[in-house]
Amino acid sequence: MTLFKLTAPRSMGKIPQGFTLQVPSAGYGNPSPKEVESALKGAGFTDSSSLSWCSPGNWKVEKMS
Repeated sequence: MTLFKLTAPRSMGKIPQGFTLQVPSAGYGNPSPKEVESALKGAGFTDSSSLSWCSPGNWKVEKMS
């Protein structure tokens, strides 16, 4: 299990710029869009405009462990 820290580089839907999110992932490269979507829902972002940004390419991704 790998843990990633994702940071919003700009406002994305209701997600404010600079918002950080920890995403656990079964992979080692980047988290999958489904893993990011699950973490966003856990953080309370359930609207479609925010969830549409679930691709890890939209975020600044840092591997934590």
